[in-house]
Amino acid sequence: MRSMFWVSILSAALLGGTACKKSAEEKAEAKFEKAQEEVKDQREDVRDEQKDVRDEMGDVRDEQKDVAKQQGELNKAQAELSAARVEYRTRLNERLARIDADIHNLEVKGDAKAREKAAALRERRNELAAKIDHLGDHADAKWEEFKKDTDAKFDQIEKDIRD
Repeated sequence: MRSMFWVSILSAALLGGTACKKSAEEKAEAKFEKAQEEVKDQREDVRDEQKDVRDEMGDVRDEQKDVAKQQGELNKAQAELSAARVEYRTRLNERLARIDADIHNLEVKGDAKAREKAAALRERRNELAAKIDHLGDHADAKWEEFKKDTDAKFDQIEKDIRD
């Protein structure tokens, strides 16, 4: 019985020792699997971040396209405004030429009153000519105001000539 007792104790010790060793292997394997899982999660996080960066870069490219389109529209509008200013200047110079001819006709009439009137009109005409020379100096925001004022002065001179 004594030998059976010792065999039982020895068996229990051997089994207990193996069980502890197996448990340590299981722990190591569990740690390894956990580490693999963490690496997998981190890879997914990196992929998600890369996707987000690509999406943001796409958004930036879209914004850049919009800015380029708007810049093109602005350039076109500025070119149109510039062409409109050139056309307006041409029309004003034509009106000045007609006013010059009318003032000359007034001076040719010969009486003193007509010559005085012609001199006053020529002075106003010269002020308008100087204003036209500075046509490009006016900011875009004040362009309509400039046109309105200039047209009103031309209309008044032309009316005074007719009178």
